[in-house]
Amino acid sequence: MPRLLPRAVAVATVLLVLVAITVLALRGMGVGIAMGPLASPSPAASATPRASTSGSPRSGSAQLFGQIETQVRALRGLAAPNLAPPDIVTRAQLEAELRGRFDRDYPPARRAADNVLLRALGLLTPAQDIGELQLRLLSGQVIGFYDDRTKHLTLVSDSGIGPGVKITYAHEYTHALQDKAFRLASLQLYAVGEDDRDLARLSLVEGDATTVMLRWAIDHMTPQELLGVSQGPVPDMTGIPGWMVDQLEVPYTAGAQFVARLVASGGWSAVDAAFRAPPASTEQILHYDKYVSRQAPVKVSAPALARALGGGWREVPADTLGEAMVRIWLQGLGVAGDEAQSAAEGWGGDRVVAASGPGGASAVAWRLAWDAPGDATQFAKTYQRMAGHLKLAAGLLPLSNRETLVVQASSTAIVDRAVAALR
Repeated sequence: MPRLLPRAVAVATVLLVLVAITVLALRGMGVGIAMGPLASPSPAASATPRASTSGSPRSGSAQLFGQIETQVRALRGLAAPNLAPPDIVTRAQLEAELRGRFDRDYPPARRAADNVLLRALGLLTPAQDIGELQLRLLSGQVIGFYDDRTKHLTLVSDSGIGPGVKITYAHEYTHALQDKAFRLASLQLYAVGEDDRDLARLSLVEGDATTVMLRWAIDHMTPQELLGVSQGPVPDMTGIPGWMVDQLEVPYTAGAQFVARLVASGGWSAVDAAFRAPPASTEQILHYDKYVSRQAPVKVSAPALARALGGGWREVPADTLGEAMVRIWLQGLGVAGDEAQSAAEGWGGDRVVAASGPGGASAVAWRLAWDAPGDATQFAKTYQRMAGHLKLAAGLLPLSNRETLVVQASSTAIVDRAVAALR
């Protein structure tokens, strides 16, 4: 599945609201997270967009960022990186930057392949384009990012350095610490055809930064500052499919829960160890015991869809979507959250391939392996109840008591041809 900014890790506005509300609730109950007493807030500072924080002696904003860096390093216990002062850009400048690097970071061929897959899965209509939707989503949601190629950090603000910028810096500076200690590029967060593994590793990266940000906020932000963060402007999400927002949230929410389990089991050294032996699937992120036991995903062969459909059909690269995306996909097609989660939880492995054909025809074949026969049955029942409401032709074929083939296409004839050839 598509994710822009492939050389970067970013924090989104939806996360800030969740964190601010969480911290306010914890403080209201008198909860501290055993990281030392609640400290006085960092001194306020102001800046204009694209402000320079360099110079000697340090400007007020540079002193503020330096203080946050010291506090975050003390919390996380990692060595300081050689980091230039952050850029502070407006929302409009961020959008221009995203558009400027768009074709490099998300090449047209990959966007076209993602459109074929997402439309065949029923997650996009023929009129929707994943590239434009991604630009709109990230232009409205991203409020800071760290680029592991340039070793540079960018913050987004239309009103200077307020609480949102401060808490974002704590998050993004953690990414710089991770990069110094573990080399984020070595995780290969955006490898083509390994979406589930990539999302799992990104969940470790973002879960770590989110946990640090949460603990830093408890120690160093006032309730008034957190209230200001939680009441910040909400980006316009009109026309953005809900599944895209759900996918954006997974590394932060599920990732933070995963990292919390690591910290509980062995402190920050357990998180460090996870960077050296990263999770292999979102199943391991969602079910901590499967990470501890190193339950690897089942290797599944991609269906030979184009060959099954005959001449004139062209496949896009195969991918593995994983447990988290199975749940998000089912919810995106109208399955209730609890039912979608239950249907996805028995995931053991998968491989999916989509193809485009003559006259604008399209199809997808998705082979899924399950942990137990009951898991395959539960998924099949959920899918069959949902399939009748799809605007696509759909079919489900049990390949064994633990393997399922899902086929969706632009016509029933195409589904029947694919199922007959792939059974």
